[in-house]
Amino acid sequence: MDTYVIGCDYGTLSMRSLLVRVRDGFVAAEATFPYPHGVITGELPEGKAPLPGSDWALQDPDDYLDALTHCIPSVLRQSGVSREHVIALGLDFTTCTMMPMSADGRALCQIAEFRNRPHAWVKLWKNHTAYREADELTRYVQDNGYHVLDYYGMRASSEWMLPKIWEILRKDPEVYQKAYTFIEAGDFVVYQLCGKIVRSGVFAAARGLYNNKTRRYPDASFFRGLDPRLENIVEEKHLGNVVTVGTPAGTITAQMAKRLGLSENTIICTAHADAACTLPGAGVAKPNEMVYVMGTSICQMMLAENLERIPGITAAFYEGVIPGYYCYEAGQSAGGDIFNWYCSMLPAKYSEEAGARGVHIMDLMNEKAGRLAIGQSGVMALDWLNGNRSILQDSNLTGLLAGLTLSTTPEEIYRALLESVAFGTRVIMDQFNAYHVPVRALHACGGLAQKNGLLMQIYSDVMDMPIRVCAVKQTSALASAIFASAAAGEARGGYQDVKTAAAAMVPPPQVVYRPSPGNVPRYRELYGIYRGFHDQMSQGADSPMRRLRGVQRAVLSDVTCKQQ
Repeated sequence: MDTYVIGCDYGTLSMRSLLVRVRDGFVAAEATFPYPHGVITGELPEGKAPLPGSDWALQDPDDYLDALTHCIPSVLRQSGVSREHVIALGLDFTTCTMMPMSADGRALCQIAEFRNRPHAWVKLWKNHTAYREADELTRYVQDNGYHVLDYYGMRASSEWMLPKIWEILRKDPEVYQKAYTFIEAGDFVVYQLCGKIVRSGVFAAARGLYNNKTRRYPDASFFRGLDPRLENIVEEKHLGNVVTVGTPAGTITAQMAKRLGLSENTIICTAHADAACTLPGAGVAKPNEMVYVMGTSICQMMLAENLERIPGITAAFYEGVIPGYYCYEAGQSAGGDIFNWYCSMLPAKYSEEAGARGVHIMDLMNEKAGRLAIGQSGVMALDWLNGNRSILQDSNLTGLLAGLTLSTTPEEIYRALLESVAFGTRVIMDQFNAYHVPVRALHACGGLAQKNGLLMQIYSDVMDMPIRVCAVKQTSALASAIFASAAAGEARGGYQDVKTAAAAMVPPPQVVYRPSPGNVPRYRELYGIYRGFHDQMSQGADSPMRRLRGVQRAVLSDVTCKQQ
């Protein structure tokens, strides 16, 4: 009898589910659910309360639960697989996407009295309102000789759990007090499925300052020095019960089993981070092979045997994916978001041409940009339209276009944006290589890798290395299914561990991009120019970008106050 597992990939804009056969990774069915509320940036959905200032990116947790209700019955119905044959469900989530949660398991924004309180809502990974707290945390660590940031690029990020919690404490203390706990959205969904809080070791280690090797957070004196009100945060806000990824969190509750059409014997796997879990999803279970996770943002993930302090990377943590290895992570805060934004700004004639030809606007732009010779436009871009995650770790940095003339065309700018994202990735790879964690092979997954051949060829030329594209479109969902099969175990029809599951369930890559010898020297020259802009525009607190950002935030704050 064949057994099956379900993998759910919670992304920035939608959730994707796969029903996967355990013995060979065959995808029996898939379903997608776009979040009805999307990313909340201007005002809250109910009451239309304006969000104060900029940098907000909130979500509605009801969307996450509605995604399960839509996708799980859908894949069962499509495939005809009996619920009794589905042995486990696993999920991954963007991180750090977090929320304050009540003792009865609701996000505070699901409670009527908190619906118009921004800090009671889910803060998406790219919510950057805690940038001041992140900067203060960094200075505090540096000034007091702590080492908690040694393997996080030496700098805290506004995307992390602690800066977001600290911001809530400062700006809405009542929300902080009312919260039973603060929880990653992935752990929140696991709680809804199995009825108990089980914290994923990868979330806690990658974004929560938890040490998977010592199995502890920083001690109370660390938090007390940061803010006396945080001294006992681990105990008071119930941040414990951190477990290893790939282990069972429990079985599904009777209520959720009925709602989703699953058996009450279904194992719920501990949640995983969407980027980190792609390593086994791409068939990578050995060190020094980097996986690019290419979607709205871009993450670079790699396993290594050695632990090194690499300035500017996102994290390096023990056993976040495969036992015995460190998992390294770096990333770019915007990838596909940049191209979507730019295509939405194009003159009407471009969308009209795309419509007349029956092609997507981005496919049209790829075609036009693909006709241009490398360096022909004289345009250079910096890819910091959502800040810089690696290696500068500064959400205050912004995008840049240089070399514009009165004859510059939209497709020339578009190509410069494609190239800028590839150059940004090259900066990250150079940093790994410089700090004794060499990158020896490249893999890519995600929507951009699957759909944008021009971008992938640019990547291969810029890196001067072949790039293998994962055969399964929904790599993260497949990876979550792989972890679920390991959580179920051999006795239930799964696998003994993640490595064994990945070896059986991941098909080989079908597309490989290889560097073109004629393109590599020209891109090497352009990359040098990009690196010059990269270094010059990020230097010092008085850099033009940071000053512009400061003016913008002050003006937006004044405008919001007047509106209220």
